[in-house]
Amino acid sequence: MNLRVILLLGMLWTGAGVRAENWPSWRGPHRNGVVPDREGPASFSKERMWKVKLEGRACSTPVVWEGQVFVTGLIGGNDVVQAFDLKSGKELWRKELGAARLGRTQRIGSSANSSPLTDGRHLFVYFKSGTVAAMTLQGKVVWKINLDEVTHPDRILWDRGTSPIFAGGHLVIAVMQQAGTSSLAALNRENGKRVWMTERPFRTVGENGDSYSSPFVAEVDGVETIVTWGGDHLTGHDAGTGKQLWFCGGFNPRPERVWRTIASPSGTAGVGIVPYGREDRVAGIKLGGKGDITKSAWLWSARGWGSDTCTPAVHGNRALILTDTGKTRGTLTMVNATTGKKAWQKTLPKSVHTFCASPVVVGSRLYVARRDGAVFTARLTAEGIEDLEEINIEEGVIASPVVVDGRVLIRGDRHLVCLW
Repeated sequence: MNLRVILLLGMLWTGAGVRAENWPSWRGPHRNGVVPDREGPASFSKERMWKVKLEGRACSTPVVWEGQVFVTGLIGGNDVVQAFDLKSGKELWRKELGAARLGRTQRIGSSANSSPLTDGRHLFVYFKSGTVAAMTLQGKVVWKINLDEVTHPDRILWDRGTSPIFAGGHLVIAVMQQAGTSSLAALNRENGKRVWMTERPFRTVGENGDSYSSPFVAEVDGVETIVTWGGDHLTGHDAGTGKQLWFCGGFNPRPERVWRTIASPSGTAGVGIVPYGREDRVAGIKLGGKGDITKSAWLWSARGWGSDTCTPAVHGNRALILTDTGKTRGTLTMVNATTGKKAWQKTLPKSVHTFCASPVVVGSRLYVARRDGAVFTARLTAEGIEDLEEINIEEGVIASPVVVDGRVLIRGDRHLVCLW
């Protein structure tokens, strides 16, 4: 047996050097904020860190494919996509995609809130301007459209915030707004042409129709289903056609007038974990059925430890909710997804600052970023968290952590930071 064959067999046995770890969407490779089959760093050090300056502020979470980090943002008044080398932070390329449209506020919003998405062949991006584009991973534009021209115009009160997803073989974007017409739209991934559009005509009050949350995809009753939250309703749509299969209400019976939606729902074990009512409430909703499932779908609800902005991390029959604002901000609650029973509840160090970034669990470790730039990691146990570590990158953070190849990427207000 020659040396080349021996080396190849060794690589196959150990898995060393076979593939880089990827992070193709803002909630990771499994689209749920949990990656059980990899490990991230247990501590941080400023001696083990690179940071690169970003010329314009944005809130989108980076994605990673084969050692390239892709970031959307703002440069010189234009929407832009940049690629960086994961190991060194060196900029590989940048591409401007036309004039940006600033949001109503640049304090906690931006012109690039929606996170990019990749299938390993193309990178898909979406901006406040309405620009949706597909690019090669080398920065060449394959197609570009304005979503306002193929669906309904953007009239959302603050900034667009929903991130695109893959469903039914298409690129799907949710546009949910109080003043305009809410809809889901599917675009052909090869040319950007609209495949289908489904309106979402729930009547609500105040800001409640405005939703900045992203859908998730699950197989429900044997059908690939797009599960969408906003307008005081959770809905399930056939991923192939956009047809609404079922809807669940009951979230706002009074109704309250300022229950706009920011946090996205998460799905696991046939249950949708739905934060609602600002940071105060969370519910477990059984997915599936036909038509109005409101009376049968509610499995549990709780008050006092929900989430306003942060999306739950879910896996198996467990859900981890981070309470991000209010008096109980910094509270982590692990629950049984089916029953809502608390396994444990712990609190991160107290601060006047809130959280916008969603929690991420990689292997046995939790990663959380606070609005002021504090980044935490801790080991998850059956009783809670242990070995808590903290570092502060000393600038605002809204984007969620990304964990690849033993490194943690944090997109701040002014820099892209890599910790390991």
